[in-house]
Amino acid sequence: MDELDLQIIRLLAQHADMTATQIKKIINLSIPAVNKRIQRLKENGIIKNFTVITDNKKIGKPIVAYIFVILQSSDFISSLLEYANADDDILECSAVTGEYDFLLKICAESIEKLDEKLTHLKKYRGIVKSNTMLSLTNYKYSTAAFPSSL
Repeated sequence: MDELDLQIIRLLAQHADMTATQIKKIINLSIPAVNKRIQRLKENGIIKNFTVITDNKKIGKPIVAYIFVILQSSDFISSLLEYANADDDILECSAVTGEYDFLLKICAESIEKLDEKLTHLKKYRGIVKSNTMLSLTNYKYSTAAFPSSL
């Protein structure tokens, strides 16, 4: 990966629908060269996929919460992951270090709907303790990490 690859990644991270023609105009490469670099970045697993980011408020799910959970035992991990993967309102699910086992990011239509999700999680997924924090305002969001140096 070189500086041109990094420029391409930065452009695509900002606008996943950017065409090779648009990228060509910014970084002064031919369209085939841009396409070849993007393909190589995908083949090497540096670019995992292209995505759409929705506005939670505009789709009717303005409540965003981060929920730390402690599981009763490791026997419940697969159940939690199965549930998280099946529920479109669970945006992220990460195993974490420290006091808690997992961190979930959830969106919901209302506080009441969020409460229903929390109740369901605690009742059926082996969660013995949780700590929920509501997100008030998101000031920065990024889907891509960049190397510190080339």
